[in-house]
Amino acid sequence: MRLREHDLVLKEIDGETVLLDLVSSTYFSANRTGTFLLGLLGEEQETEALVAALAQEFGLDDQAARVDTDAFVALLAEQRLLA
Repeated sequence: MRLREHDLVLKEIDGETVLLDLVSSTYFSANRTGTFLLGLLGEEQETEALVAALAQEFGLDDQAARVDTDAFVALLAEQRLLA
């Protein structure tokens, strides 16, 4: 999975990201962990790789990283931000 390549504008401000979907004219915001995952989703990623990277970056156990990653990816999918 990865972010859509077109019609998205991302702006990082103080470690958080605001994303504008030009197709739906909606804003999406992400905290530090979401911003980290968005950075990884600029390229094709498998869920397992996202979970491992999040756990390592923020010192999370695998279960907490999985819950956070799954919730974030589900939200991105719901908003149709993934390719």
